[in-house]
Amino acid sequence: MSTTEVSGGASRVDRWLGEHCDRLLPWKRRAEAFYCEQRAKRAENRGDYETAREYYDRAVSTRGRLGDRDATITLGLRLADLAREHGDAATAREHYERVVELHARRENARGALDALEPMLDVLDAEGEDDELAQWWGHALMILGKADPGELSPERRDDLIRRYAERIRTEESAGRLYGFALARLLADEDELGAELLDATWERRDVVREQVGQFRVVLAAGVGRVAHAECTGRDVDREETLDFVADHRERLSVSAAALFERLREGETDVAPADLKTGVGPDDEAELRDVEAEVFGRLLERLG
Repeated sequence: MSTTEVSGGASRVDRWLGEHCDRLLPWKRRAEAFYCEQRAKRAENRGDYETAREYYDRAVSTRGRLGDRDATITLGLRLADLAREHGDAATAREHYERVVELHARRENARGALDALEPMLDVLDAEGEDDELAQWWGHALMILGKADPGELSPERRDDLIRRYAERIRTEESAGRLYGFALARLLADEDELGAELLDATWERRDVVREQVGQFRVVLAAGVGRVAHAECTGRDVDREETLDFVADHRERLSVSAAALFERLREGETDVAPADLKTGVGPDDEAELRDVEAEVFGRLLERLG
């Protein structure tokens, strides 16, 4: 065979590859991903974490390049869980975070939280308090954007309670107050009162000059009013004395409710406060507060 024939043959092969490369590359990557997945599973089954991590990581990257989001999420979550089981916090955090982002792009609150909750446990175990507070904030944002019925009430309430127990920052006061009002608006008095207490307890970490301080004051007024409506025991006089020192910072609805509690009467009628906002309505916090405090004022009589 002459060199010309060889050269000509190579040229034809090159042209064929050039014409079909776009179709061959995805096939090659799918085969590579499948190979890596099988190697990862076999390594995992025999307890070889390092090899399993290497091949799971390659499989995740390859599936990502293919645009196979479901497989990327499934493999990434498996790698994160495996890394967590073996004490590899860095790998676990990296892949949990990636899965959270992929679900968030789809506005899939349940899937995002499935990855975010174990990530919070990893951060907690590592003592990463600043990052923990930041990611807890993301968790509550996702929770707030979840479609009605997407998450069970039990899971929602458990997340909020865990946040209240773990995070004590200025920002947490505002978030907890918002959830407290939402629960009271939905007639979930027990959790609503619990979250008002949690908001009030943050008065020692919230500076007087920031906006969240008004939220703390309002929570103090609300918890006393709710306690009087339900017979719950709270430090009534201590709370009202504290609020009295900052009375000028109260919102209109909180001021009216405070006046009723402190003076025994107020010129403001419940109807003057109530906004008609319902538990499923999108509304400003001040409108939700006015509705809830109007209801409390009405119950006080």
